[in-house]
Amino acid sequence: MYSLVLIVNEKTPNLSIYLLSLVCIGVYVFSMAKILNPSLHPLPILPFILIGIVSIFTIFLHRTNSTKVKILLWIGTISYFISNLAHLPFEPILNLFLDLLIFTIFFLALTFSLEFSTSSLNMPDEPPVQKSPSFLSAYSDHFSYVSKHVLFDYIHLTKPRLMWLLCLVAFAGMAVSARSSLSFNTIVLTLLGGILAIGASGTFNHIFEADLDKNMSRTANRPLATQKISKSNAWIFGITLATASTLIFLTLNLFAALLALSAILYYSVIYTLFLKPNTAQNTVIGGIAGSFPVIIGSVAATATITTDAILLAILIFFWTPAHFYNLALTYKKDFEQSGLPMFPVVHGDAKTRKHILFYFGATLISALLFFFVSGLSLLFFSVNSIFFIVFLWTIILSHYQPSRLTSMRAFYASNLYLGALLISIILEILL
Repeated sequence: MYSLVLIVNEKTPNLSIYLLSLVCIGVYVFSMAKILNPSLHPLPILPFILIGIVSIFTIFLHRTNSTKVKILLWIGTISYFISNLAHLPFEPILNLFLDLLIFTIFFLALTFSLEFSTSSLNMPDEPPVQKSPSFLSAYSDHFSYVSKHVLFDYIHLTKPRLMWLLCLVAFAGMAVSARSSLSFNTIVLTLLGGILAIGASGTFNHIFEADLDKNMSRTANRPLATQKISKSNAWIFGITLATASTLIFLTLNLFAALLALSAILYYSVIYTLFLKPNTAQNTVIGGIAGSFPVIIGSVAATATITTDAILLAILIFFWTPAHFYNLALTYKKDFEQSGLPMFPVVHGDAKTRKHILFYFGATLISALLFFFVSGLSLLFFSVNSIFFIVFLWTIILSHYQPSRLTSMRAFYASNLYLGALLISIILEILL
């Protein structure tokens, strides 16, 4: 019934938002296409620029948006006509930066227009989020009482839901760094060491936040919060995982082992104990932890940090707030009650939604730079073009229909975007 009411009462984007979205999509996809084929004629993008002009007049006619939006649209449209139709004799790198600048202008126009249209919309009071049973909990019904309350509780400590994506990140880091020289042995050892490092980080996070977890509905059923596992046993488990991870990475090289230990310490101590409870920028600074697997993968495969790996790490760094802020919006009340200064708690829903777009725009720019440097081709181009549109649309809907449902939809879309992007990188390089 609640979902039905939400559908009936939903607010949809106005015409100018649809038009601006099309402009951003057209400019971005054409910029990627020019990397594939630098001699590509700008004629295919003309309809999108005309749409941009129509957008300007639509905004004026509807008397919406601020002057800065109108100025940005005029600057972006004129700049695109000059840069693409005049065939300016720039080097490819200069053309790329000019395209990035123009895309940034249009994307900022979209962001500010959304802010103007939806800043007064906030999350409605909704029933508590009902967590569906996880695969592990559902499957454990077929096991004994001991298995359910021991084995699966210890697995819970390792945060297995994070592993698949972080393993993909490490795999992509290996692939873009080593290319065809990547060995099967390196892949297996790096992923195994990474799984153990992630498990250790998750376990220490559970230990340090055990008391905090009791006060949040999202985390109240965690093994340490419910005292199914003692802290002393959790410490032994976490240290064992960290030690095993370090020893595995040592078989590859010392640098990789030190980076893995640094990643564990950064997430467990710096993020969990210092950043998360003390600053609203905890997710942004904590995004370094999400970038670590790329660097670790690069070092494990090549003993060095390559340019491609650095650019991919930057992409993931910017993606992290665009991803996690959606979850923070969903569980805002939980964070507020626990006293954690998450961004939505400190700055409100509207500013959080705006910053999601800021960081998503930075992610797209990073993806374009990575595409330019990495030498990837059609598969990456296609995947990035399709899935960024999906992610963008869920973000726009979360602006116009702010709810836990739309925020979680954007959260899952962000996972889909990055996961698909990483798989495309791995497949294109190794197959």
